[in-house]
Amino acid sequence: MFKKIRWSLEFVIVYIPYQLLRLLPWPLMRAVAWCLGLGMYLLPGARKLVKANIHAAMPELSEAEVKRIARKSFDHLCWNLVEYVWMTGKEKRIRRCCEVEEKTLKKLKSLVRDNVRIIYVNPHLGSWEASGLMSPYYAGVNIAAIAKPLRNPYLNSFFNTGNRENTSGLRIIFSKGAMRAAIQALKEGMGVGTLIDQNTRVRDGGVFVNFFGLPVPSSTAPAVLKSYCDQKGMPSRIIIGCSLRKKNGKVMGEGWELPKPFEEYASHTEVLQDLMTVSEKIIRENPEQYLWMYRRFQYIPENVTAEQRKRYPWYAIEPGKNFYLKVRERKADTDGETCA
Repeated sequence: MFKKIRWSLEFVIVYIPYQLLRLLPWPLMRAVAWCLGLGMYLLPGARKLVKANIHAAMPELSEAEVKRIARKSFDHLCWNLVEYVWMTGKEKRIRRCCEVEEKTLKKLKSLVRDNVRIIYVNPHLGSWEASGLMSPYYAGVNIAAIAKPLRNPYLNSFFNTGNRENTSGLRIIFSKGAMRAAIQALKEGMGVGTLIDQNTRVRDGGVFVNFFGLPVPSSTAPAVLKSYCDQKGMPSRIIIGCSLRKKNGKVMGEGWELPKPFEEYASHTEVLQDLMTVSEKIIRENPEQYLWMYRRFQYIPENVTAEQRKRYPWYAIEPGKNFYLKVRERKADTDGETCA
């Protein structure tokens, strides 16, 4: 009963500002975003985390440059999120805020025309949420986007299965059971959207790959889904997408393919490494637009060098056994030790 009351209060607290925000003209919406970004930057804990991540990724930068990137990153984060709320479900506002680079648009339309399943791989760079609006609207792509459900069921229903799916061609699938839902979407001829730079435990299909010179765990899901399509004879293509904000204030959707044909890769890990390498290159070119608020460098593998270990930020830990093994496997190991 207490949880339902708390969830209801949380819903009201979020819902009212949400609806008020959607009533604002663009300049006021932008002003609200700037104020929120400044407010977040002034929070000591948030500022400490962001600067630690930037130092870990690019230790060659001066303190002044790290501070500049940190301040800009908060501004971009709030601008992207507030703008996403402002334009969702309103085609005129999508045209006002977003566009797709011409070469990328032609490629996406041709893939849709040929019934090729598009496996989107996005880093948390630029307005990543806007990608789910632009691809269906501009290119006619039907896409299933993987999302983490919110703990509050009322907010989860409103944002994920309500508000976001108001966008024609967009379906939300949740991280729990995501692979099965993604495969079903591919069978139906849809594309699948994944975020590449999240900490995925090895037990859940993650592997450690190089990111800014540090090993981090990421999901091999894009390569697994591509392999599945190949096995089933379903035409598919992996596209690395980014929705970057340009100097004119508009978000520009762009896409890149893997550096070499998928069949030339020796393993899913090798595919993932190339995806991370391309993502890192784009992030280095646009560091102010990356989500440095996420604890990306949280896990330290056993085989890191002493130099690498020093670069990990203050919050990093060495993961325990449950990071690598599923519960069944841990129990089997324990039973074996007991019997011995």
